[in-house]
Amino acid sequence: MQTLFGQDASHEKRDAALMAAYEVSGRTLDDLPYTQEFEQVFAAAGGEAVWGSRKEAFRRLHNLRKRGVLAKLGRSGSGSIKVSREEEVLVVELVVGAVGSLGQRDQLPFDAQLYALNVEFGNRTGRQLSQYDFWRLIAKVAK
Repeated sequence: MQTLFGQDASHEKRDAALMAAYEVSGRTLDDLPYTQEFEQVFAAAGGEAVWGSRKEAFRRLHNLRKRGVLAKLGRSGSGSIKVSREEEVLVVELVVGAVGSLGQRDQLPFDAQLYALNVEFGNRTGRQLSQYDFWRLIAKVAK
């Protein structure tokens, strides 16, 4: 059955399950990738069988947030990473080079590009960050 906006009922159910699982996580969307809570959201919303990949599920959450239908959650799981001004500039350079602007950063979670950027950051700074910490660093410099 088609809805007013061209989505069928199964897509609405899929979105509803994803949003409900997200609300249970208690984390902000920018803090969610690469956490145990994201894994729980992904599994509760049907995992790969429904979404195909973590990237697609995160992307859908991001689109739902842009539409204003995703609950605003306020808990962040950790504090900010301490970096130098030069490291912040490098992160901006890397992200802009990869996706065109900091505003497009939400394309990166669960994408091979993010892993490559993290490796490049480590090679150039000597710092080895987890995917979670590197993503949080990107979110920090984008704010």
